[in-house]
Amino acid sequence: MYKSLTVLLLIVSLMTITWMVSISSSAAVSKTSVPYSDPLKNRAYNILDSKCNVCHRKQNPFMVFNLKNMDKRAKKINKNVFELQRMPKGDEIKLTAEERETLKNWIQSLNLK
Repeated sequence: MYKSLTVLLLIVSLMTITWMVSISSSAAVSKTSVPYSDPLKNRAYNILDSKCNVCHRKQNPFMVFNLKNMDKRAKKINKNVFELQRMPKGDEIKLTAEERETLKNWIQSLNLK
């Protein structure tokens, strides 16, 4: 009787652990996949990463863009890239017309006030 009870407890424990792992795995997947579901945001991020972060990593590491912080920095990006035309700095890095349009469309999609 003790042996069968021990086996039963072991089975229940393993089933509980398996269930807990599956729940935590699916939660982790959904958290990381949400930012990547927006193709416009992904394209905008790729531009920010390849054209802006190159310099920001060295000159202004507190303003390095990522998928989590880029939306809240959109107003500042709009001001410095489109209104004041201060970014990107220098002659080495330029935004193409297509890249500018992508950034503009992404910023407009956020409906900022």
